[in-house]
Amino acid sequence: MFGRRKDVVYRTLATKKRAVALHKLSAELETPASALLKTVKELESDGLVEVFYGKEKASIMVRAKTIEDYI
Repeated sequence: MFGRRKDVVYRTLATKKRAVALHKLSAELETPASALLKTVKELESDGLVEVFYGKEKASIMVRAKTIEDYI
């Protein structure tokens, strides 16, 4: 079940082609932000997403790495 959730989160991010705020992604996927953050951190450790932390305000932006990132 957890692997499937990671797949859904990754595919959702990859279709956006840009960074998205964690709270907006949480609302879109109807998933609590804390659970989503755990999934995103696992995707980051797998090398599939990049996480950006805001410096001026508390924000977390997430962007999927795609094949274009490596070309």
